[in-house]
Amino acid sequence: MKYLVLVLVAVALVVGVKCMTVRKDLVSERQAIDADWAQVDAALAHRASIVPELTGTVQAEAPADAGAIRAAAIPAVNDARNALTAARGQHAKIQANARLDEALARLMLLVENYPKLESSGKYSDLLEALKGADYQVAVARRRYNEAVEHYNAGIDVFPNNIVASLARLGKIDAYFQTPAI
Repeated sequence: MKYLVLVLVAVALVVGVKCMTVRKDLVSERQAIDADWAQVDAALAHRASIVPELTGTVQAEAPADAGAIRAAAIPAVNDARNALTAARGQHAKIQANARLDEALARLMLLVENYPKLESSGKYSDLLEALKGADYQVAVARRRYNEAVEHYNAGIDVFPNNIVASLARLGKIDAYFQTPAI
């Protein structure tokens, strides 16, 4: 009887240590995801900071007959940028970024109709800066999505699923999808 109690205490101790280790690892992964999101957020903010100068340049250098650019495209880009900077939370920022992507794509499509504007040095420099910022967003997005995927896969396996349930560490569903091209 004495040995049975010792064995049960030893098993309980091993299970307890395992549960504590699993919880610590899951919490660490959540913190890494938060850090990766902070990188995404910073990349989005940097990209958004380029937009006013880009739209200002297009506005200033667009020919007089570029009414579609002035009337629709530039306000749409500025509105989308403002929505992104005002967005709070991951889902809202992801949706606002998608809106900004669409508005910028429409603007670029309209600018293609004006070769003189498109060949402008300042516009070209800003376009390159925007491409660099897009690359930073893509890298940060990939890291964030990989961390979320790893975490979600980890809490699906035994005994992590039990520990995650007890610790109220659920799945993260805020994936940052790659824009369709």
